[in-house]
Amino acid sequence: MILTVTRQRAFTLLEVLVALAIFATVAAAVLTAAASSVRNAARLEEKALAGWIADNQLVELQLQRPSPGTGRNQREVSYAGRDWQLQETIDSTSDPAMRRVTLWVAPRDRRSNDSIEERASLVLTGFIGVRE
Repeated sequence: MILTVTRQRAFTLLEVLVALAIFATVAAAVLTAAASSVRNAARLEEKALAGWIADNQLVELQLQRPSPGTGRNQREVSYAGRDWQLQETIDSTSDPAMRRVTLWVAPRDRRSNDSIEERASLVLTGFIGVRE
């Protein structure tokens, strides 16, 4: 009986290190892209929620009887399980039957001393008719 010796080919240490370096580079790039994607999704969600809050407030002002007077008002709102700050400024226009409304919506941030105008996720300007 003749025994044949087969030689097994294995990876060298250098090949394994090169493969690990390539894997680490690719993994770092994928993690960076994933983190950026998560941040963008969170920002888009924040802007969408702020838009709904502003739209709802503008509709409430349009339906209010009598129409709200000019001035500035700031309040806190809970929406979608989060706390938000809402500031509205109502100004007169050249048409006495219309008022301009500017709404700033920002997530509630107890740590920040910045004004709502500086932190606003969304600023919406609309018009309401004056009703008596």
